[in-house]
Amino acid sequence: MMRCYASLLLSLSLFSCNSEQQSTVPLFEVKKTAFNITVSGFGEIEAAQSQKILSPGRRPMTLAWLKDENSYVEKGEVIARFDAQQIQRDSREEELELLKLEQDILKSEAKQKEQKHEVASDQSFVKHEFDFVDRFAIDDLRIYSQLEIIDTLANRDFLEAKDGFLSWKDSSIDDQHDSQMAVLNIKRSGVDTKFQQLQQALSSLEVVSPYSGLLIYQKDRRGEKPSVGQTVFPGRSIAQIPNLENMQAKIYVQANEAIDLAVGQKVEIRLDAFPDTTFTGETSDVSGFPRSIERGNPVTYFELTASLDQQDKAIMQPGRKLSASITVKNTSESLVVPLQTLHHEQGESYVYVKQGDFFDKRKVRSGRKNLYLVEITEGITGGDLVALSQPPLNMIGNG
Repeated sequence: MMRCYASLLLSLSLFSCNSEQQSTVPLFEVKKTAFNITVSGFGEIEAAQSQKILSPGRRPMTLAWLKDENSYVEKGEVIARFDAQQIQRDSREEELELLKLEQDILKSEAKQKEQKHEVASDQSFVKHEFDFVDRFAIDDLRIYSQLEIIDTLANRDFLEAKDGFLSWKDSSIDDQHDSQMAVLNIKRSGVDTKFQQLQQALSSLEVVSPYSGLLIYQKDRRGEKPSVGQTVFPGRSIAQIPNLENMQAKIYVQANEAIDLAVGQKVEIRLDAFPDTTFTGETSDVSGFPRSIERGNPVTYFELTASLDQQDKAIMQPGRKLSASITVKNTSESLVVPLQTLHHEQGESYVYVKQGDFFDKRKVRSGRKNLYLVEITEGITGGDLVALSQPPLNMIGNG
């Protein structure tokens, strides 16, 4: 009797423990529900077509003045001026360098003439020496001794060697001068090219609008628009004259929230200045990789372009900020569970399904997911209760 009573107490105790443990495991009832995938983003309105205005010249220049953005400009009107101080200073330095090279060239030519004149004088002296030796050279032993005759012949050999040396020196002077002039001419050509570029830059300090229209300054890859005091590299697009008849949306989506973005997805847009007005559109371009859009900010974004189904010139102005919602998957009835119910092990996914007093570890196949829910296409049915957290080990059955 005591043994039966003890067994009953033990059974009641285990049942009580299991009941308490079950109550601590939160459950989610699986059922078909409306499920869609939307991704949020932000951005601004821009023109689908525009005429770009590029920075002139062939060297970086500093902006000294800019016309107000979003103002209407006429064709030929000045929209930007560059600072001439640095360019003028560089131009004077290059001009001085040209003058120095011209002096070096004149000095080289004068030195060549001096050296060739010295060689010509020596050659003239040797010629007179030859005439003297030939005139008074006597090889008759009856008149001069043998030593005197040998000395005369040695003098002639010396003069012939000296004449040959002077001829070599004359050609060597020309070769050295030609080499030096080639180097100086190369330097002069390089400096003259820089000087001409600077002169061209001085004549291109003003940027004029090639068209009439609304002036919009263009951001660089760091998201910065041109500003006074900023150094602008040649060929950079500093502004644009947009076509206001055809506007589009440029949207940024944070990289860790970009789920299955693709061309052709529906977009819902609200302008920050007009939150009660909704516009619809469709993605027409998606960047292939994320990038940072703020200087010094490591967060990366995918860039999307969306065409708009409606055009409203009254409020759709370039640069106006917007928020967007991109529909990645249309609403449909699906079996879904919260993301935290799904567990992964050795490449397989599974959930814990409540079976009586225990939980069955059941393998499932998942489909698409959004930031909170995931589709389950195989492994569970409607009405199943799945654990929202990991059940205790003693409550997990063998399934």
